[in-house]
Amino acid sequence: MKEMELRNNLIGSLAGLYEMKAFSHLAEFLQGELHLLFFLCQNSDSEINPSILSDKLNVSRPRITAALSTLRKKGYVTMKMAEDDRRRMSVMITPEGKSFVTEKQGNVERYFDILVEGLGEVNGMELIRLIELSIDTMNKGEK
Repeated sequence: MKEMELRNNLIGSLAGLYEMKAFSHLAEFLQGELHLLFFLCQNSDSEINPSILSDKLNVSRPRITAALSTLRKKGYVTMKMAEDDRRRMSVMITPEGKSFVTEKQGNVERYFDILVEGLGEVNGMELIRLIELSIDTMNKGEK
């Protein structure tokens, strides 16, 4: 198979994955409000401010501010002045926010349980190996 044909087949296969419901649920964890909430869940023992969110999630400050405003209205986060620097705001996930993340995470895990069961251990490990190789290869191309 020629490289161009292989490339096009790879793009088509990845596009097919991306269009599946399972991957749309996963994509929510990788971008937008749910990504922010998931980060807050994972770091609930740390004091988090909008600057940290912007840096860690590679999202602009204005987008973080807009997302936090929406999440506050939904009752998923609260904000208060930081204890060590009253000029900064500290962001905390609420129990409702944690519950929302847990529900969404359960949806993703159910889809991936089906995938793992269908692939089996050997094919699952091979898929992981190929994904990691792909990440390494693409990272080298971005440098």
